[in-house]
Amino acid sequence: MRMVCISKNRDICVGLRLAGVQEFFIKDDEQIKNKIIELSKDTNVGIINVTEEVYQVAKEIIDKISDIQELPLIVTIPNS
Repeated sequence: MRMVCISKNRDICVGLRLAGVQEFFIKDDEQIKNKIIELSKDTNVGIINVTEEVYQVAKEIIDKISDIQELPLIVTIPNS
């Protein structure tokens, strides 16, 4: 299983990419929500890291996914 990250902060994306995590740098709120839904359906994704800012954008979707699915685990990480 792989780990991915969704962030609006390019520095966080670069740091996680250097650590071997697939990252998605997305600024648009609608695209963020769509990417979270897409990744939650991917059986190869085990952990989705989202920054606090992304969590606030997609809180309802993330909470719903967490309630009905065991995987992927969605983890909120600090913005900086």
